[in-house]
Amino acid sequence: MRNLFQFILKNISWLVAIILITISLYLVFSQNSYQRSVYLSSANLITGKIYETSDKAASFFYLRKENYTLLERLAELEHELELTKEQLQLNKLDTIHIGADLNEVRFDFIPAEVINISLSGINNFITINKGTLDGIQPDMGVVSHKGVVGVVHKVSRHYATVIPIINPQFRLSARLKNSDSSGSLMWDGKNISIAQLGELPKHERYNRGDTVVTSFSRIFPKDIILGYITEEVRSKDDNFILLDMKIATDFHALMNVLVIDDKQKEEIFELENTRK
Repeated sequence: MRNLFQFILKNISWLVAIILITISLYLVFSQNSYQRSVYLSSANLITGKIYETSDKAASFFYLRKENYTLLERLAELEHELELTKEQLQLNKLDTIHIGADLNEVRFDFIPAEVINISLSGINNFITINKGTLDGIQPDMGVVSHKGVVGVVHKVSRHYATVIPIINPQFRLSARLKNSDSSGSLMWDGKNISIAQLGELPKHERYNRGDTVVTSFSRIFPKDIILGYITEEVRSKDDNFILLDMKIATDFHALMNVLVIDDKQKEEIFELENTRK
């Protein structure tokens, strides 16, 4: 109590000033309609801004949750699409047997969020919020809702890094959608929107806007979109043509991805690496 009295006596002038200012403001706003209206308008404006900011923050977190829900649904649809493709192929080959399990699809899809992305140099990389605990392993393919993103490189328990198309280390077998000739997809390190489709035979015919898709790959299913042809560029090898391709995935806006889990990867690897 003694300390309280000492504090009041020491700061008596400031306390009296605050009390007088408060009384003055009360009299001004209570006795004058103009000042009162100005005060109410200002208070409403500030309150409105606070509510608006709060609403935007709430909407952001809601949309983020909604986007992830849609991503999970997209993973389910991709799984169903792969199952349908396999069923159609079996029908085409007329090899479906009674009792066969048509729910065993080769490719499954694991949704993940992009938590970091490097676009400042040529050795670009992406970090996602899924790791070994979620079934992620090195050399798994990564796609967006628009097309191929890259390949899983390193994995920890909770996270993984991805080498994207826009990295010189990335190479992939690819072809024009309406052609059977396969080439090689690469990136020259110049433009993060443009990759190159090379090693195509000289007789290959193409048009600007033609779709480029995955071909023979141990990582990606066939016919996943990679991008769209823009123009032919000069090739170092006169036996092949080289085409510029606009990459389908927009890396500036990339927020969510699907990691491809190939259920038959180990079986194929063991078979191809078995010594005679």
